[in-house]
Amino acid sequence: MIANVSQKRINLGIRYGFIAGLFFTLTAWGLDAFFLTRYNVVLPFVKLLPGLLVCLPAGILVGYLTARFESGVVTLLLWLGLAVLFTYMTLYLPLKFVPWAIGKIQPDYIPLIKIEGLTNIGHYWFFGIFAMGFGCVLCGILENLLIDQSLASSSLVGAQLPMLVCLAIMVGTGLSGDMLMTSHFREPVAVIDTLLKNGAAYYDQEVDKLEARKMHLTVVRPLDDLVLEPYKLTLIASDNYLGVMKVVVEFDTQKALCNVVYSQPTFCEIIKPEFKHIEYFIFETPGNTRVDNYFDDIILTIIFQKP
Repeated sequence: MIANVSQKRINLGIRYGFIAGLFFTLTAWGLDAFFLTRYNVVLPFVKLLPGLLVCLPAGILVGYLTARFESGVVTLLLWLGLAVLFTYMTLYLPLKFVPWAIGKIQPDYIPLIKIEGLTNIGHYWFFGIFAMGFGCVLCGILENLLIDQSLASSSLVGAQLPMLVCLAIMVGTGLSGDMLMTSHFREPVAVIDTLLKNGAAYYDQEVDKLEARKMHLTVVRPLDDLVLEPYKLTLIASDNYLGVMKVVVEFDTQKALCNVVYSQPTFCEIIKPEFKHIEYFIFETPGNTRVDNYFDDIILTIIFQKP
């Protein structure tokens, strides 16, 4: 009888950890993938898939060990460790893994990919550990208590209560991860997608100047009738404050590069064929930091020096 109860406890712990890992991942990156498909992004699931591969097994392992050892200290350490893992994945999937994946899948974009490391990464770690640590530790503290109640309950709701509570807590934890980092990389493509749709809707029409300014229609003017073509978007650059973002727009016939500065589109330009495989830099003098003509042209003064 005791062995039977112990096995049921462990099975519930595994299910509890499965729910924790699954719903954190679905909320942190699944919602992002859903929105990115609506924004015509090339790789909408590029964060969700590795998130599932890492966070789901980690959640199952932590849930199993918590139910197996039934120790307050072990529980605290396990779920704090899970919070650190969730925070790491939240921060570095868009900063490190996504640029690497884009380069592997679309090698033509390698010269343009430039995701800067964050200057204030410590602040993101602090808020990530605080928000996700709270949710994970709360889940951990409640796991054994809820499992005991589930084993003693004869009702269907009582038996499923641990899973429902874990699901609710992890949805909130995943949303905090999305707001912390993921949404910052989703917003620029949403802005450009809206811009291009407005450009197509009002193409070759007279638009009130105030309305045109609100919709930033002048930004897509250099693209001319390209806005009428189907397109795919790829975020390929960001500065170290997540303020200046750059999005490649892949039309049927040409490609364009669009800039977003603090959620506002600033300009778009067609990328010429000769720039597809080679990264060009302005002439520089010895000792000077080179200036990237593609990425810093709106925030730095370009000085031409004689060769």
